[in-house]
Amino acid sequence: MTPRYAAGPESLVDFKGRLAFGANFEDGTRSLWMSDGTRAGTTALRVFPPDSPPATNAHVANLTPAGDRFFFTVGDYSHGNELWLSDGTTSGTRLVADITPGTGDSLLSNLAAFGDTVTFFRTLEVAGSSSWRTELWRSDGSASGTVRIHDFGPGVEVDWRTARAGGVLVFFTRTEAGDLSVWRTDGTSTGTQLLRSLPPGGYGPADVNSAGALAFFTTSDAAGTTTVWKTDGTSAGTVRLYTFANDGRYPALMTVMGEYLYVTLSNSADQRLALFRLRVDGVGGKEHVATLPNPYAALPDASPYMSRFSATADRIYFEYAIGSSGPAPRDTQLWVTDGTKAGTRMLHRPLSLSDEYGSPIFAAESNLVFFAAYDSTTGIETWVTDGTVAGTHLLKDINPGATGSVPYSYTRVGQQVFFSAYDDTQASQLWTVPLVPGP
Repeated sequence: MTPRYAAGPESLVDFKGRLAFGANFEDGTRSLWMSDGTRAGTTALRVFPPDSPPATNAHVANLTPAGDRFFFTVGDYSHGNELWLSDGTTSGTRLVADITPGTGDSLLSNLAAFGDTVTFFRTLEVAGSSSWRTELWRSDGSASGTVRIHDFGPGVEVDWRTARAGGVLVFFTRTEAGDLSVWRTDGTSTGTQLLRSLPPGGYGPADVNSAGALAFFTTSDAAGTTTVWKTDGTSAGTVRLYTFANDGRYPALMTVMGEYLYVTLSNSADQRLALFRLRVDGVGGKEHVATLPNPYAALPDASPYMSRFSATADRIYFEYAIGSSGPAPRDTQLWVTDGTKAGTRMLHRPLSLSDEYGSPIFAAESNLVFFAAYDSTTGIETWVTDGTVAGTHLLKDINPGATGSVPYSYTRVGQQVFFSAYDDTQASQLWTVPLVPGP
């Protein structure tokens, strides 16, 4: 099996200083696990045996810590895919509610914690028609406390992209007529409100990001202009931050450092990528930070773009990719910026050159970042950087040879970083690395 398709640990989360995760296997077995970072302390809380025939929507997924418990979704033969709960023990792992009674699946998504409760969206088919409707639900972990708090009505789609703005969840709806709106919820019926109907005829949201008390998103209109919006979770605080004209440059949001929101602009004319920043308070226009070199700019189909990033309070680490005539990029590079031209530099190349696997980037600390990179000798393996070229190196050749371990899901728990990697067992396994030397 190609490593990037191998089943293994997924949905990794920090739960009270331990790692909780799901493992889903090709034979249909699904299981919920906990780990303290040791072999002896990595144990299964609950194993769901294969159904016959195997269910298609049964994975242990969507692990979401909420207070002293965590919620997750999984399917079994008796109930279909439903909401479950665990306190980190075998006896405390149980079904919350059979929302869709019987063996039918409940299509639940976007679990979000509010204290010791969660909200989630439920999508269901409208009886007697081919259309769907979406509902917002809340659960306190009991069957009686798992209730619908808002019904958006038939023909209204809730976008999968969400963001947190302080203590509220920001999300988006679109009607069959194409009307786009931005909403908020604090996990209550009265706190679930329409924030703003966005201009008609638009497209989006494209980028959706969170930054502390604010959330940011972009929309585009029929003329091709792109507007950056910000919201603090109130109607009055949901406003345009900046509008980019349709001049052949395409913006992509990064995140906030200090007083600025950082944005990349990909120019299709000269095939260059530039880094800009916008003041979060909306004062002034965009400020140029740096333009990144493109060694392939003279070639056709070499448009650059920013594909992913991970940030700390004072640095943004991001992947700079250069396109090709096919689906895979021709070059991928890890860059860092501190918001200045002098502090914007390339750290390593290439990362993954596959169109089926994107290199994860995870900033555990400002000067300790995990990422995946390709080498002809080791394949795709885990690398680390302290933000300097000299301090960028291979962490370990986990799967010796040119195949690589194709790592994913870097997750920090205390002073450890966990991740999944395809190793010499010929399967994806759970790995961990300490952030500080042991005694």
